[in-house]
Amino acid sequence: MKKKCKNVLNVLLMAMSAMFCACITEPEEKIKTLYPDNGLRFRLYPNDLAKNDSASANLAHGLVFLAHPNASYELSFDGDSSMGKPPTLQLFRVKPMPSDESHVNLTKVKNVSAKEIDGRIVYHFVCEKSVSENWALTLVQDGSYYEGPTNNVRLKGEGAYSDHMSLNLIVVGNVASRLSGFTIDDLARDLLDSYRKFYTSIQIDTLYVNYANLHPTLGSKYPADEPWYAGWSSNDKLVSELGGWPGIVNALDIVLVDYIIDEDVLGYSYLFSGNMGGGYGSTVALGAFVKKSDGVYPLEKKEIVETAIHETGHFFGLRHTSSTRTDIGEGGDLSNREDGFEDTPYCPEIWLNSMAKRRSDLNIDDFVMPRIKIATSVLSFDYRKCMDADNIMFPYDMYGEYSGFSELQLAALRATLMIYPH
Repeated sequence: MKKKCKNVLNVLLMAMSAMFCACITEPEEKIKTLYPDNGLRFRLYPNDLAKNDSASANLAHGLVFLAHPNASYELSFDGDSSMGKPPTLQLFRVKPMPSDESHVNLTKVKNVSAKEIDGRIVYHFVCEKSVSENWALTLVQDGSYYEGPTNNVRLKGEGAYSDHMSLNLIVVGNVASRLSGFTIDDLARDLLDSYRKFYTSIQIDTLYVNYANLHPTLGSKYPADEPWYAGWSSNDKLVSELGGWPGIVNALDIVLVDYIIDEDVLGYSYLFSGNMGGGYGSTVALGAFVKKSDGVYPLEKKEIVETAIHETGHFFGLRHTSSTRTDIGEGGDLSNREDGFEDTPYCPEIWLNSMAKRRSDLNIDDFVMPRIKIATSVLSFDYRKCMDADNIMFPYDMYGEYSGFSELQLAALRATLMIYPH
């Protein structure tokens, strides 16, 4: 039931803080400042190995990325010695205008000089302050936007935070009384066991269970005697305001609702969320039931657990092993047909399959990844022939058994967790 990836990229609307975040770089040179002039349509993500041709094409004129406190970054792309001295990287803080969030203020942060290493142009910088912020970048050479090649752009991130985390299961409404064949305690136990089984590159310390009606400030909004339908009981399908549960730190918040209002959707999360502190993008949402065209059906405990494992992979920056048309269409980059990891095979039939249609009913500002269960009869090919079908990040839930994550996926998960403040 991992259907499509809702990835509507409206990168300009997300401001993480008003505090200034400085970069440690080489001394400032007297270089003309060139602000992004392309609308900042595309975003870079740390440790993302997808092809990202659109990011490469827009690198000189403007990209956005989320800079985390105390994280060190390496931006690189293929060099061309015939272009002379490498361009200067210019960094800008991005903040929406208070009166109109469709427009932004750009504040210069720093210039960063390049090094040439093994045929790559490489920039290193560190974000020092205590908050996360959206930053934009441009490349400047001889007073103009750099016009040389910028192929195979990569943003590598290394964080200063722990490779440990906990889980916080938040039960919303009366879903506990409506579970089919198991209890919340049973689910919590299997969640903890399964996270420890699959997420072997990090340490899962513990799992907390909390009930939304007992939230110290929001509890009255979530009565315990009524079902909660994400997207109908609230417009926010991820129930993000419950993220950052008071008194619990270093935990990923997993919200369990009755069901999600979109048909066939088992769960949601943001891709490359970057937020374990509460609010926007800070939760993984799960349904105990699934809404279908002919009714609402209970999910097995195994389905809920596997959805949590899959959606958490997206939260920490894992794409689908093979992209659907929805993934590609909403990301706006036709080159991203796979996740880029050498040890996760790509299934081209996923892209060709006609059922991977695009949804337009989500009003969310970033990549949102739903997990969707579909019947095998809907597919125009035998999914069992896909070599990545047993990977937990395969785009569809096909009632199969999963081998887990690959070694490269596990390494990326750990690296990205350590970037996120927690």
